[in-house]
Amino acid sequence: MMVRAWLVRSLIAFVLAFVSVHASLAADKPAIAHPAFWVVEDGANRLYLLGSVHLLPPDTIWMRPEIEEARASSQVFVFEAPLKDADVTMAKFVDQHGHLPIGKTLRDVMPAKDYEQLEHASWAVQYPPKLLSNVRPWLAAVYLELYSYLKVGYSPFYGVDRVIEHDAEARRAEFAYFESVEEQLSYFLSLTPAGELGYLRSTVKDVLEQPDLPRRLIDAWASGDTKALGDLINEGMAATPQLKARLLLARNRKWVPQIIRMLKSGKTHFVTVGAGHLIGRDSVVDLLRRKGYRVTGP
Repeated sequence: MMVRAWLVRSLIAFVLAFVSVHASLAADKPAIAHPAFWVVEDGANRLYLLGSVHLLPPDTIWMRPEIEEARASSQVFVFEAPLKDADVTMAKFVDQHGHLPIGKTLRDVMPAKDYEQLEHASWAVQYPPKLLSNVRPWLAAVYLELYSYLKVGYSPFYGVDRVIEHDAEARRAEFAYFESVEEQLSYFLSLTPAGELGYLRSTVKDVLEQPDLPRRLIDAWASGDTKALGDLINEGMAATPQLKARLLLARNRKWVPQIIRMLKSGKTHFVTVGAGHLIGRDSVVDLLRRKGYRVTGP
């Protein structure tokens, strides 16, 4: 399931720097969205949590009064990692860690049948397979996943966090981040060689057999159906449990102490992170509730 790169914001900035996105409007894209939204309280202190998707079709309307009011009352806006210069940082990271050893190609490290399927998937998302020839399997999977969203007209220009960030910049609000771009990207390096190939095979399979997955994920998010979205994410990461542990669960545990400090700071924080971090067991919301904080929302 194509949800792993969907959870890492800095990858979107990197792709955005190298591709011009022309969104194609489709009739079945959600026009009105009601994404899940939470309020965390500790006495008189309050913090807001909004589950983001980093790519959306341009005609999706997701702002609603309670989100607008929360945004207006917040002094600090919090995101996963800073997007400023993220494309430069990612380019350096890819240059250092994203390529196979000199003389090696994906054709050399994959069974012939798997490589043939990779080529089919690459053409299916309109990304020439030649451009993937010498990248590591994890990076090939990232490209396939992101381009599967771009192909159907989902654009990072309209992603929830991008809209929130631009508005906060215009207001000259304060910003905070849970991690650096390098920290985000390093989670992919924790995969074993077998884990990398498993991630790539899973992504290729989804591109070829379930091309409607991007729409299903966005529809679940847009409907505010946290159970449906959680089921899709869990199903999608089942083939890469090692990456789920690092990319999702470990980050949730790392972020919660930071959120508690924000809650007690005396300033109102508006936190926007990938929706997958806020739903289901061991999510940020679940961990906060288990620690005794009042969290209103789904």
